[in-house]
Amino acid sequence: MIALKVIYILLFVFIANYICAQSIADSTFILKEVEVKAKKQLKEKAIIKTNIDTSLIQESLDASLSNLLSKHSPVFIKTYGQGALATVSFRGTAASHTQVEWNGMNINSPMLGQVDFSLIPVYFIDQVELLHGGSSLQFGSGALGGSVQVNSEPIWDTIFKTTFIQTAGSYATYQSFVKLSAGKNKFCYDIRLYHEQSENDFLFYNNATGLWNYERQQNADYQKNGALLNTWYHFNNNNSISLNLWGQLTDRNLPPVMSYQGSGRNEKQQDKELRMTGKWKKYGKNYKSELTTGYTKTSLDYYLANETPLGLFVNYDSKSNIKSCYHKYMFERSFGNKTLFTALLNYNYHIATIFDHKELTGYDATRYETGASISVHHGFSERISAYCLLRDDYVDNDFTPLMPSVGIEYQAIKKTPLIIRSNFTGNYHQPTLNDLYWLPGGNSELRPEQGYTGDIAVEYKMGKDSMIRFSTSIGSYFSHITDWIIWRPGEFRYWQADNIKQVYARGIEYSLSATGTGIKFKWGIHSNYTYTKTTNEEETLPGDNSVGKQLIYIPVHKANIMLDLGYRKFVFHYSTVYTGERFTTSSNEPTRHTLQAYILHDVLLGKQFGLFKNKAEIQFKINNLFNINYQAILWRAMPGRNYKILIKFQL
Repeated sequence: MIALKVIYILLFVFIANYICAQSIADSTFILKEVEVKAKKQLKEKAIIKTNIDTSLIQESLDASLSNLLSKHSPVFIKTYGQGALATVSFRGTAASHTQVEWNGMNINSPMLGQVDFSLIPVYFIDQVELLHGGSSLQFGSGALGGSVQVNSEPIWDTIFKTTFIQTAGSYATYQSFVKLSAGKNKFCYDIRLYHEQSENDFLFYNNATGLWNYERQQNADYQKNGALLNTWYHFNNNNSISLNLWGQLTDRNLPPVMSYQGSGRNEKQQDKELRMTGKWKKYGKNYKSELTTGYTKTSLDYYLANETPLGLFVNYDSKSNIKSCYHKYMFERSFGNKTLFTALLNYNYHIATIFDHKELTGYDATRYETGASISVHHGFSERISAYCLLRDDYVDNDFTPLMPSVGIEYQAIKKTPLIIRSNFTGNYHQPTLNDLYWLPGGNSELRPEQGYTGDIAVEYKMGKDSMIRFSTSIGSYFSHITDWIIWRPGEFRYWQADNIKQVYARGIEYSLSATGTGIKFKWGIHSNYTYTKTTNEEETLPGDNSVGKQLIYIPVHKANIMLDLGYRKFVFHYSTVYTGERFTTSSNEPTRHTLQAYILHDVLLGKQFGLFKNKAEIQFKINNLFNINYQAILWRAMPGRNYKILIKFQL
């Protein structure tokens, strides 16, 4: 179930209450159902958050994180196609304004400031949370739009288990997933492996060249390989450690745009990523401390060459390497049941190198980031809670101004789960290393982007103790960002980075979810809708006609709906994603370059069965059911109707 706010976590545990009539010949255990209810933690109150339900994650194990968020969250995914770059626009902001943390460690590229969500397999994820707007300041600065938290979760007291998934789909697309896991009282682990490959050579309708014909996509094949190791160990009831290791290698050929009419083109990219993070948790009677340390090593090789009558002409042959170290310490101290004090300290260090062997240009750069925050959460009564937070960062030998955040949550009617919450936050986002040092065009004098965000949301839940549960939420927000960084044509015939724009973003976020269970069936409906108006408020050049206009590639309307049915061993899912009209020119002129709205429909039918005393499942999927012709990015081809079959074994 998707919800903007988690108020109650319902946990049902069956335990042995007593043993009756024991004997050597016959022992009968009578189990009594005990219902344990856990209230939402004080630090979670007044926070605007969306949790992706674990059942939806399990239904999307063969997808990327970009697909999962597109179908089950309010964020907009800007994708270049199957297997290609996919970034997030959270509340109408840029891709670099969404911070992503994996097991407590930030994984945004310090060079580009963004994350390629197509390279994060859902199979490597157990938990996904979205913090909207200023609520993200709880974990660090920089997320002017919001943050995405992805985590691995342990499963204790489990005998050795093996899971294997194999898929085969259109355009010679194949995926293989393996998971090995086991756990005892103090130690558990899991190992996950995945491989994906595709020719990605689908037919598409080309309306860019004026020929208005069907063509087959060329030079779009790719391979992805990844491995993940998760381990957890409990020293005792008060101390635990975890270690997570993630390695990934991706080779992608990049297809030309639909309008390309050259004789030939060779464009490719290779991504290598190594991520390691360790965490130590210590619990006391009224305190908790958490130390996280991590390391990432990333390399990206990019090559572009065009065929000419004189032979192959190389345009770019660049190699970039990034090494980063992350350290974070969090301390929580409770004073009774009504007050919680939290302190957070982080220190990060980055080394980045890029060199283009064709242009003989590049840069070497280092960055030191230190930040600290303190917050106090207080419950004035059962119905009213509030928090205040103050944060400051020290980056590249300079302090940012203080970043405040305040919020309040109020239960409007006693004994009725109608919750109103609101918060206001100031935040800063640092320029990326490419913004500062790229040659040519980087600007070392850039200022951090500054944002002020306000939220108000209302949430209602009912039926928590019944077979039918219902949840709905509606919220409104505004965000004003100054010193927005853009790249624009300069006086020396190349583009330059500058602090120019003032951007005003405002919108509405709505979600509705309902689930029900019966003796032999279950059903669920999950939906999200967002209205996003993000406009430029300042001229970048004299006579600039982009003032007051929607920023490019940001849809005003975006929605998704999913119907989930289960009967006996059969499952059926039907999902719809609507993406509204998007402009590709800052003046919003209605030209042939305007991207039309489109609706994509996907359907899945599956059956669970037993195989040699083991669990198995088979699924058949149809994506883009009605064969819609659409473009997510201007002149980037997208596949029509396509198919996939999935087989899953659990031993």
